[in-house]
Order: sequence, then structure tokens, then C-alpha cells
Amino acid sequence: MPDLDEISYSREATIGAFRDYYRFLVDLYMEDSDIIEPPKGGWPTVSPEFGQLFGKSDEVIALLRSLPYIRQNSPNGQWSPPHGSANCYWADWQSLADLGGVEAGVDMSGLGETLKVMTEGALDDVLAHVVGLTYGDRENKTFLLDTEFGVVHWPESDGGGDHRHNLDDDPSFIEPVDPWVVDEHMPENEIEWRHESPAWATTDFFELLKKQFRELKWIPINAREVIAFDTTSALSEDGMIPMLQGIFREHGWPSEQGVTYRKRECLEAVKAALEEHYSTFHKFG
Repeated sequence: MPDLDEISYSREATIGAFRDYYRFLVDLYMEDSDIIEPPKGGWPTVSPEFGQLFGKSDEVIALLRSLPYIRQNSPNGQWSPPHGSANCYWADWQSLADLGGVEAGVDMSGLGETLKVMTEGALDDVLAHVVGLTYGDRENKTFLLDTEFGVVHWPESDGGGDHRHNLDDDPSFIEPVDPWVVDEHMPENEIEWRHESPAWATTDFFELLKKQFRELKWIPINAREVIAFDTTSALSEDGMIPMLQGIFREHGWPSEQGVTYRKRECLEAVKAALEEHYSTFHKFG
């Protein structure tokens, strides 16, 4: 397992990892227009005033100001983001950091705490240099990026523990950071949640997410919704998951050995198969 001493944080490398992951999602299922890039100089809404309100470090704010995002709002202003991972919405911080109320002198004292709950889940003692990457209710997964150590935590309660150990002797297994070095580097009040939240170097974390898609453990069912493979679920038992996995493989996913994935044809085939065999299955459209 990698040691924290072998990992370092880089803002530019982190931005590149986000951009690469989002390009991967667009190539697989998402629309190009769902990814938004920061203007020159960064997102104006992610300001020092927002950093004070949110209680995050200058580096966290500088990073959030520079990141691309999965668009949270549609052109008509409706909240309609696509999933950025299985059953999970990712935080569009340039939208969440809208400071209109602050600039107008409105009392926004509760906004910072609300954002922490919606992006950090039920975890306590998440410090200023750590920021959540997702946004939603208790059903949404929590991923926490540490700008001091250059790692991303995935709490066990949200499925991160499933990737802590290589139980199947998978040669492509992506190693988490050695959990026992946490005690040596962290204040006592942080140790509990960090021990319960496996961490990966930032680039490794995004490769871990991509691995779930490549192995069709996470399966897009249209350009906006991604479901998770679970051998114990009714979706697997009644044949829906194997059917979807087969459709993706028939259309060249994952692309390898000169085979090109046919995105549009694949998503159309998925839609037709769901309408024919699972017409009552909830989906975005």
C-alpha cells in the first residue's frame, strides 16, 4: 500500500484528474454540454467571501475556483445534473457558491453548515483543507478530497470499504493508502472518520471510479443515470443487469484491441431494451 509520505498534492494535477475523468464520462454516456469549464481567471462565484462562509482553506477555494464541473442546472435553470458515478450527483461548486445573498447583505450564516452537510455527509471533524466532491441527501455517496495530503477519502458507509482489500486477487487492483499511517499524521479528532474512510492518491481514486465503469459494475442506462451492479439485487436476479452488460460489450465497451465503443448506438440499444423488457423501470428518459 502507498504511504502518505509517497503522495503529494498538486493543484494542477488535481484539475487534470477531474478533467480526464469527466472526458471519460462524456466518451461513455454523458453529453458534452454537461461539462462546464471555468472562465479565464476562474469561477467568479467561488470567492474569498465564500471561503470564509464555507470555512474552507485558501487552497480549497483556489482549487474549486479552477475546476471544471458537471453542470448542476439546465439552461432553463432547473436542477437536473446527470450522475457522475453510480446513483450519485457531483457538486457543481460554481453554482453552489452563488454569493448573491452575501453581496446583498442577506444573513447567510446557515449556508456554510448546510453545504457541509450536503457534501460531507454525517462525518464530523472534516477540516478546512478537506472538501466534498458530491452533493445531495443521505442517499448520495460522499467523496472527500484532502488538499494537504493529495488523497481522496471514500467512507466505508458509502461503499469505499468494498475497495479496501484485494479479496479476489485482481491484478488490476488499485491500492488504497496504508490506513495505519493515519495515526502518525492526523490530529486525534480526525482519526476515527479517516480510519473509516479508505483513501487513495487523487489520480488513483479517479482510476478506481473508471474501473467500476470499465468492468460494468456501474452501468449508464441513458445520458443522465447510472445504476450499480449488485449480485443480490432484483435487477440482477431478473436478468436486467446481465442484459445491459451484454449490450455494452456488444457495442465495443470497453474499447480495447482496436475495437471502438459506439456510444450513440449503445445508448439507443439500452433504451430500446429497457422499453421492451422493463417498461416500468424508473429512469430519467
